[in-house]
Amino acid sequence: MSRTACESTYGDAADGVTVVRTGAEDIDPTARVWHYDELSDRTQTAIAAAVDGPKPSVCAPELSVGDVVRYTGYYELH
Repeated sequence: MSRTACESTYGDAADGVTVVRTGAEDIDPTARVWHYDELSDRTQTAIAAAVDGPKPSVCAPELSVGDVVRYTGYYELH
C-alpha cells in the first residue's frame, strides 16, 4: 500500500512531504511519473508553490511518496 503525500507519519500533516528536484536518469523505473497537466487544479497549485516558493513541501493526497512530477523539471516526493 502506498502512502499519500499528506500523512501524519511524515511529520506535520500540514507540511506534507518534501518535493526534491531530480534528474531524469535518477528516477526509479517503477516510480509513477505524473505530468503537471494531469494533476487536479489544487495539486497543481500545491506543486507550483512547493517548487517556486520558500518551503519545498506539499500536501497532495492524490500523490504518493516516491511519485515524480514533471513540472519545470522532474520533482520526486520524499
